[in-house]
Amino acid sequence: MKYSYLLLLALLAGCAGQPTEPSSYLLRSSYELQTRTLKPSKEFSMGTVEVASYIDQPGLVLETDNGEMHHARHNLWAEPVYEGVRNALTTSISHLSNMDLLPHKLAQTPVVLDIYIDQLHGTREGSAKLVALWWLRSGDQLVSAHQFSEEKSLESAGYPALVQAEEALLEDLARAIANTLVTNKAP
Repeated sequence: MKYSYLLLLALLAGCAGQPTEPSSYLLRSSYELQTRTLKPSKEFSMGTVEVASYIDQPGLVLETDNGEMHHARHNLWAEPVYEGVRNALTTSISHLSNMDLLPHKLAQTPVVLDIYIDQLHGTREGSAKLVALWWLRSGDQLVSAHQFSEEKSLESAGYPALVQAEEALLEDLARAIANTLVTNKAP
């Protein structure tokens, strides 16, 4: 009887702990891509896009108490964060500036855009935070340098809302960068 009870208890414990299926998210621009011939910018190209190492992890990142960072185990990026950020920004900047930006290795333009994402995470206050730097350079000469720092409140609780807010912040960053390109465009 004692062994039957232990077996029943073990089976019940096994049923109670259903494994959680991970959810995967993509960072994408809100602009729909169309089949078309690209018209690469003759002035600007994409240089490096880097993300801080704490962001470049499989799990979405939340700031907890005292500035500690928590990487989600069941809410993951579907691709490396670097790739998602680069693709979203390149698509949005190209659309907003009306200039197709190609990688500098291909375009060899006089001015190169470099971007560094310093912070991209959820906050304990229920918002998403993005801090980024970008600069334009011509060869070894700095043309201009800029900083972006904004937070966006989540529209609801949960990781899907965090991803949506982070995409919106990347869109805002792309708009600021596109304005810089248009301002620095030769007449």
